[in-house]
Amino acid sequence: MKKFLRKMFRIMAWTMPFLLLLAWWGVENVLPYWPIKPFRQDPEHATWRIPKGAHPENYGLTAEPFEVLTSDSVRLEGLYIPAINPPASAPKTLILLHGISSCKEFFLPSAEKLSHQGFNVVLFDLRAHGQSGGEYCTFGYCEKHDVSTVVDMLLARDSTQKIGVMGHSLGGAIALQALAEDKRLQYGVIESTFNSLEAVVEQYGVNYFGIRSPWLAHHTLDKSAVIADFDPYAVIPSESARHITQPIFMSHGDQDERIPWQLGKENFDRLASADKQWYLIPNGHHNGTWQAGGAAYERALMGFLKRQ
Repeated sequence: MKKFLRKMFRIMAWTMPFLLLLAWWGVENVLPYWPIKPFRQDPEHATWRIPKGAHPENYGLTAEPFEVLTSDSVRLEGLYIPAINPPASAPKTLILLHGISSCKEFFLPSAEKLSHQGFNVVLFDLRAHGQSGGEYCTFGYCEKHDVSTVVDMLLARDSTQKIGVMGHSLGGAIALQALAEDKRLQYGVIESTFNSLEAVVEQYGVNYFGIRSPWLAHHTLDKSAVIADFDPYAVIPSESARHITQPIFMSHGDQDERIPWQLGKENFDRLASADKQWYLIPNGHHNGTWQAGGAAYERALMGFLKRQ
């Protein structure tokens, strides 16, 4: 037994420095890219998310492709989907913002429902996602201005339309920041999002590595900031919420395994909006909120949208 223990000790003595060096290299050279370098999803191979496929016509929709250039010269690719049942009054348009490592096509099932409710729907790939340009995701630091660029395009098309924004997860965080900055956005729907970038990076350390380390989250973001040239500590959706006066519908699954619902509730509690509605989805996870919420959730959401 002693011989075995001595052998194990020698093995550990030789391997431990290597493992520590490998861990240090990962912290310095891999983790900083993890938040800001999303996977570019290919919707053609994502039938698990969009069973009808990635083409608008599969949903009975017509779509007009568009391209806009942001203020820092990033090309964004999108689809403009006109309402199937347009209202007799001023047009209603809803911009849909997807989550991290997702793409615009994942919102086609939602676009189908919204189009039948009289909404023009705008889908576009966020920077560093899908078919859009850009190398890094900045979690709303730059993307909130990208939303304003899309609003510019829409108002140039028809200045009478009433424009709202709906975002899921990353898209929800961007939507909150955009609503605070651009009052041309007249209402918002926010699903399953976080209160600050620093808090969610710390939470993802728990989700993926089983440890909560404020130091590691801070160190990762410090290096991400240099790589992507942005201020991650300025990405605080809960602070943006203090400056939002537009009507807001906010929802979160009570079983969200990625972003605890309490982080989303903090955003809601800080909203300055007089018209705001919180919907906690029973047995709802991070994705699939509409499916988990069922008919009751859809009635509440559509009721809010129709009031706008």
